This record gives sequence, C-alpha cells and structure tokens, in this order.
Amino acid sequence: MLFGDDGGRYADLADLVEGILDRCDDDPACIAAELNTLEPETRSDILSSDLLNAWQVFWYFFESYPGNEHVEYLVFHSAGELARGVPMGDAGIFTLTFFVKSGQPGIIIEDDMAEVARFSGLSSWSDTKKFLENEG
Repeated sequence: MLFGDDGGRYADLADLVEGILDRCDDDPACIAAELNTLEPETRSDILSSDLLNAWQVFWYFFESYPGNEHVEYLVFHSAGELARGVPMGDAGIFTLTFFVKSGQPGIIIEDDMAEVARFSGLSSWSDTKKFLENEG
C-alpha cells in the first residue's frame, strides 16, 4: 500500500472511482455521466490521475468512439499520462496523439517527419476527423 502526504485525498478519490466503475461496468458514457455529477476540482483530479485510463477520458471529452485500434491504444495508458500525450495509433499516413493540458483535450497529428496539425478544445476530435478526411 502506498502512503502519501495528501491527507488521504488519493485514497478518497480511489474509493470514489471504484464506486463509479462498479456502477458503470466500464461503460464510458456512464462513467462520463457520473463524473459530471462531481465537484469540478474532484472531477479534474480524477481526469488527470492514474485512476482512469486515457480511453475513459477521451470519451468524457468527446463522447465519440474513435475506432477499435485507437481505443486499444488508449486503454493501455493511464489518464495521468495525458499531460505529456499518449499514442492513439495510426490514421492512414499519420500518427495521432491524445493529450490534456490545463483541463483542455487535444489531438496532435504527425507524419514520419514532423507535427502537421494540432487541435485543442472540445472540438479537437471532430477537427481531427475533418483534417484526416481532407488530407488522408
């Protein structure tokens, strides 16, 4: 068991998330709905912690299914990794990375050489899909 100097906050958050996951049975729409009932600070702490995975956070922000390959990548990364970005796999000739900075989601699109586009905010997934339709 890990002990921290957070006054038991992590343990409280872990118990809260465990209850949500038990009630929702890993349904991302249910998890998002439960998160929306929480105080903003608590919700923010959970969305940036290792208590959820990146797929659950992706759904929370975008309410969209990006495809099996992308979900497979996101499931294997914790939400705590989103500050530096987590891979979503390939989309045609591009590689996608999902990130959350200052509570705002975003997607980076790269080719083999460099970043070709970056979208931020709640429309970043729809903006990414439009970009891929036009450029891919």
